[in-house]
Parts: sequence; C-alpha cells; structure tokens
Amino acid sequence: MYIKIVLLFVGLTFFSACGAANTTPKAPARAAVHAADKSWKNAAPADNASYFYALGFGKTENEAKKDALGVISSNVSVDIASNFTNTVTATRQGDDEMLLSDAKNEVISKSKNIEYTNVEILQSDNSNGEWSVLVQVDRKILTASYQRKLDSVDERLKSEYKIYRSASPAQKLKVSVTIEKYLKQTDTIFPLLHAFNPYYDATSYTARYAEYTDAIRASKRDVVYKIQADENSQTLATLIRSELSAKDATFSNSNYNVLISITTKAKKKKYASTNEKFAKLTFALRKTEIISAKRDGTVISRALYKTKEGSSKGFKDALQRTTKYKKKIKEKGITAFISGN
Repeated sequence: MYIKIVLLFVGLTFFSACGAANTTPKAPARAAVHAADKSWKNAAPADNASYFYALGFGKTENEAKKDALGVISSNVSVDIASNFTNTVTATRQGDDEMLLSDAKNEVISKSKNIEYTNVEILQSDNSNGEWSVLVQVDRKILTASYQRKLDSVDERLKSEYKIYRSASPAQKLKVSVTIEKYLKQTDTIFPLLHAFNPYYDATSYTARYAEYTDAIRASKRDVVYKIQADENSQTLATLIRSELSAKDATFSNSNYNVLISITTKAKKKKYASTNEKFAKLTFALRKTEIISAKRDGTVISRALYKTKEGSSKGFKDALQRTTKYKKKIKEKGITAFISGN
C-alpha cells in the first residue's frame, strides 16, 4: 500500500512539472522591445551593403516607423545628389546643363517618396507617450522591387520606339510624347537603383536610352510648324509659339508639315460675393481645342482644355489671360500640352 502511494505521488509530480513546462510563454518576436537597455535609441547602426538603418520617433509606432523611413529617404536623396552624373538619367541628357539641372532636381524631389517593402522593426519602445523605433530595410529586396518597375516601363519603351521608327515625321511627334513620358519615369528609377545598390550595372540601358533621346530630338528638328488661331486664342497661340521656339522649333506659313489649329469658345460669368474685389471680377469660362494635323489634313492629335480666368478689366481681358495655360504647360511640357497626352 505504501509503495502505491509513493508511485502515485511521483507520477502526479511528474505530470505537474510537464504541464508547467508546456504553459511557459514564448519569447516575443522582438525580444528587445521591453529590454532595460535602451542604448539603441542613441544612434542607428551605420548602413552597410545589405541594409539601411534609421531611428524614428512619433506618437504611435506606425508614425515613428514613417519617420525612420523618411530619414532613409533623405539619406538616399543626398546620395543621389552626389552621384547623379554617373546615372543613365544624366548620360542621356548629354551636355545640356539646364536639362541636367531640371532632371536632377525632379529626381531628388521624387526620391523622398520611396515605396518601401519588407521593412523590419528591430527595436521598439514606448516611453512617456512617445514611440521610438529602429528600422532595417533590405537593400536587395528594395532593388528588386524597383528593377521590376524599370522592366515594366522598359518593355513599353521598346514597343513605342518600334512604332516610332516606322512613323512619318508628323506621327513621330505624337509618339515622341509617349516615349518622353516613359523616359521621364525611368529618370527617377535609375538614380534610386544606383543608391540602393552601389554596384548596380546599367550599361545595357545607357546606349539605348541615349539613342531614344537623340532620335526624338532629331525628329523635332524635322517638324516645321504653322500655327493658326481664332480671335479668342491669340494670346495662347503666342504662348505656344514662344514655348516651341525655346525648344528650337521651326515655323513657316508655307513650307510646314504640322498645322496647329487653336479655337476657344467662352462664356462670360460673374459671381456674387461679399468680397468686394472678387465681386468686381469678370470671368471667362473657356473651352479650348488644339488640333495638330499633317499638311494633308490628317489629324495627329486633339487636345481639349477647360479653363477659367478672372479679370477686373473685363471679359476680353480675362479671355486672353494665359496663367492657367502656363501652369498646364509647366506640368506636362509643351509637346504633351499640344497633343493632349
């Protein structure tokens, strides 16, 4: 009897111990989240060939994460500014200092909005209502993500250039707008790829993209414009001519191969307002159509713009104002503005 009691006691003790072992909580995925040592908050590790690192702070963990990624983006922008001349983007622009400067500024601006993937929070802490995080970004994964973006745009470029090569001079003008749009997209991608991977090899693109750019510039030199406009579109016609002239365009009223026709319909409008200055304004609600055509009348492109301009000098003055047109030209470029692409 005594022996049975002893065995029963030993058995219960064994199973109790096993049960206790099975209910022990697992260590958290981020073991250092609540660690007493918070020296990691003093400085992020230096970036290396495999990863970007940064500290971030905010009212929430997600806000702190965004702050950290903003730091990485700023560092990438600095890298791009320092090494821009070594990219395909700079090579295809040639020696045109103005184009290089514009391209560089746009790339640096857009590089602040990097689309991050596979971001890992290595450390996290919430003290006194403020979150602190240490993030790690895998450069290889980031490079692969942007390479896929480049591959997608590059396929479209190849397709458009194939159409371009067999097009007439006038048709090339239209196709060139699409090619320039895609090239502009790659202008942002290449510097980022070089920043993500210092050993990134872009030699397979360099000569081809320079060829695209040179071909488009040559085709623009082959185009001879004639511009005609109705009474409501005179100032816009002058603006378009000025913008094209800045691109070294050629004009002729007799030996042209592209005719740009501009027509504008407008309605007069005044608005009641407690603001005395606004109430005195007269507005022109305009609908402007720009048609580009070959000499034989074949339409190349058609663009339609609805704009509104106001003036204290009356309807005619409002009708001829070009502020809204200038804004659109700045956003799209003059060729894209004319074609409506």
